[in-house]
Amino acid sequence: ISYALNHTNRKLTLEPKITVNAKIIVVGASNVGISFLETLVFCSHLKFNNLTLISTHGLPGKKLLDTEQRKFLASDHCFNDKDYALMSLCSWVNVVVGRMTGIDRAAKHVVLSTGEIVLYDHLILCTGQQYQVPCPTGADISQHLTNREVPNSSQRRYTGKVPCNHFTLNEEEDCFKALTWIRNNSITTEDGGIASVLFC
Repeated sequence: ISYALNHTNRKLTLEPKITVNAKIIVVGASNVGISFLETLVFCSHLKFNNLTLISTHGLPGKKLLDTEQRKFLASDHCFNDKDYALMSLCSWVNVVVGRMTGIDRAAKHVVLSTGEIVLYDHLILCTGQQYQVPCPTGADISQHLTNREVPNSSQRRYTGKVPCNHFTLNEEEDCFKALTWIRNNSITTEDGGIASVLFC
């Protein structure tokens, strides 16, 4: 199991640090959010006592999938499991598992999907790039329209029922759900391969 080894010498122990008690909330465990928290946590002359991360699935790096299975997910190789273990952000950051649904700038708090309210002094939004369910354009395919003739639907969002065999892969948890569904709804061959997938 990966672990973090931190070394502290006498000079660092005796060096005074400025304590920062401001409530700093980071929304989203994207590469930018993790990098921002890493910078604050390992700042040599400042000590932040009130760091909070709000993320749908908590801190990344839980290693739900094997290396081969992670090929489902696009990666920019900023952080890997070893990096997350060495940072050990769970030792320094309060993690709130949930989805932010609203911001009250006047009262300085965010609202989670559970109805919980989290106060802040500084709010950092780092939700990252997220794939969305494609929205049908409503074009008549029998007319053989070109892309220029199809109505622009970049601002539209699909709000209907998503089919059970449609998966939007943004995080490891999404890949894990897709892989579980494929295993439960497919015929596997003797060598463990998937022969066919049953669609709902």
